[in-house]
Amino acid sequence: MKKIFLSISIFILGVVLVACSSKDEFKVDVFIYQYSDTYIGGVRSELERQLKDVNNVKYQFHDAAGSQETQNTQIDSAITAGTNLLVVNIVETASAATVITKAKTADLPIVFFNREISDAAVKSYSGKTAFIGTDPDEAGYMQGELAAEIILADYAKYDRNADGKIGYVMLRADLDNPEANGRTTYSVQEANKLLTAASKPALERLVADQMAGWDTATAKTLFDAVIADESILAKIDVVFANNDDMALGVIQSLKVKGFNGSDPTKQIIVLGVDATATAQEAIRRGEMAGSIKQDGEAMATALKVFIENVKDGKGFVEGTDYKFQTDVDKLRIPYAKYTGQ
Repeated sequence: MKKIFLSISIFILGVVLVACSSKDEFKVDVFIYQYSDTYIGGVRSELERQLKDVNNVKYQFHDAAGSQETQNTQIDSAITAGTNLLVVNIVETASAATVITKAKTADLPIVFFNREISDAAVKSYSGKTAFIGTDPDEAGYMQGELAAEIILADYAKYDRNADGKIGYVMLRADLDNPEANGRTTYSVQEANKLLTAASKPALERLVADQMAGWDTATAKTLFDAVIADESILAKIDVVFANNDDMALGVIQSLKVKGFNGSDPTKQIIVLGVDATATAQEAIRRGEMAGSIKQDGEAMATALKVFIENVKDGKGFVEGTDYKFQTDVDKLRIPYAKYTGQ
């Protein structure tokens, strides 16, 4: 009889412990705009590694595969399943208001990251919405500065056809994306400012900006078409890409034509953004001139800290060294130029 009573007691205790554990568990759902994005893949891997060390947190990642409709459905499902925190790498930045409404209706905090949403969107759910990302324009300025530094170090070398001008092609992403817009606009603007200050002409735009959507294969296809015209190829001295994946697609295309390999007379400056591991290797081999490093590890660490604070009932940056912008709850992760040196 005592054995039966003891067994029943142990069973009841186990059920209670499981129930308490489940009740105390903090559920975090992380929504990724596209798993195939190399930089975001790095952030995701690092965040997952760090979250494994956080007590009482149950996390789940979701791949929207580039579809805002899919992401909206995933968010709805997570809310229905009882999530405690939404962490969103949004597909379409213009859809932030819709996603925030979902969080607000469910009285849930939400952290956006990487893909910039508007200040107005963050302020619309003040105290329960935050953004972690980079300055959307900074990478553009730094990429332009890097381009000018390389060109001015040996102008004659990079003016390949000796026409006295540096011709460029731009590989860009979404028209509604602040990062893409900042990188596209300010890379050329900053390069032109530094070149003209050195008594050199501004860059010459050779073709319309190529809309490659952050993707390597798309960039290669588009650039293949651009350099099929030998008269255009002869004038290309520098290629700007909004990210490394697109820059790597350009390099694949150039190598078919014998460029950016061992022949020092057939070198075109190719610049990206992110300084991914693959891009760093291309830079080491001399195929790519440089990149602007976006610190994925630092972004993942900030996300982990925000998650822990929300779990513990604190403000996003409470008790940390992080500081929001003075006018809106946005945290900036700094960029850095990367040339492998």
